[in-house]
Amino acid sequence: MRTIPRLTLRFRLAAAYCGLFLLTGGVLLTITYLLVQRSLPRESLLESGVGEYRGEGTHILLELPQPLRDVLNQEAAQQRSAALQQLLTQSGLALGIMVVVAVALGWLMAGRVLRPLRHVIAAAHRLSTENLHERIRPHRPDDEFKDLTETLNGMLDRLEAGFEAQRRFAATASHELRTPLTVQRSAVEVALADPRPSVESLRRMALKVQAATERHERLIDSLLVLARGQARLDRWQPADLADLARSAIAAVSAHGVRITGDLRPAPVLGDAALLERLVMNIVGNAVRHNVPAGWAHVRTAADGCHTVLDVANSGPPVPADVVASLFQAFRRHDRPGAEEGFGLGLSIVAAVTRSHGGTLSVAPRDEGGLRMIVRLPGSHG
Repeated sequence: MRTIPRLTLRFRLAAAYCGLFLLTGGVLLTITYLLVQRSLPRESLLESGVGEYRGEGTHILLELPQPLRDVLNQEAAQQRSAALQQLLTQSGLALGIMVVVAVALGWLMAGRVLRPLRHVIAAAHRLSTENLHERIRPHRPDDEFKDLTETLNGMLDRLEAGFEAQRRFAATASHELRTPLTVQRSAVEVALADPRPSVESLRRMALKVQAATERHERLIDSLLVLARGQARLDRWQPADLADLARSAIAAVSAHGVRITGDLRPAPVLGDAALLERLVMNIVGNAVRHNVPAGWAHVRTAADGCHTVLDVANSGPPVPADVVASLFQAFRRHDRPGAEEGFGLGLSIVAAVTRSHGGTLSVAPRDEGGLRMIVRLPGSHG
């Protein structure tokens, strides 16, 4: 079975150039033919039957017989037809030659115009996860190919940053997962090294293993929630951010921080479990990263077509350059004495917000602490 040859963009551009040239040439040839046809006389100038001769001092009028007039008119018609035929033949020949020239020039010009695109394709073929640092050489003229090159280079910047973040995430996650296992192994080895362990030593070993296991479970649970938050939602359920915030406040109210709330109905559609984790992480973060006898304020409301979760808290001053990295996985900014975490809480918040089509804004307060605002598409009526 014969395959149809691929019609490349260069071939199509050359064909388009040739087609346009042939069309305009044909129109020009038609206009020229009509103008010449109109300018040539259809009959002899002696059709009236009177011939006029002027010479030096002589003016003679001759009356031609009808047979002669017929012969002259026939001869004039033949000359007119021959002239038009010659014009048509020569113009068609010239147009055919120029069509061949147009095909060659169109092919060369299409290749020249598409040369930057071939460079882009070749560079894209060379790229892989191992050389994402390479960039496509920008096109000098300020045209669409330069815009395409800059767009692709911007996409490569984002891909490189994404792959690098993925590598760091995998390396850090491996380290975090290994740490509880190391603690468990050490506790077991110490217990096994004692040939006659006491009940107390075995109990200490069991408590260490239990604590390491619980840390391991919390980390795995956080990683699973983060993965779910980054994935596309497959179920949408009605929820109310006010109810979720009320439950979160009740869960952290015993941590020595005064929590106030302005909880108005804030209906939303989404994954209820992920939304619950989002609210819990933000409220818990406001309580954990605080000062002794500090405060936190939680507000929920329906704002137009959005629902809003607004959480502000007191706390130590947060530098502006630190705010930008708060939502990176495994980045910890715990104050001394704070409960140790994995640095995944706010990463989960950002991922869940994105998966629900919302926006998240964070700003440090002048008096210390932060203000976080989550806006999600609402579910009103």
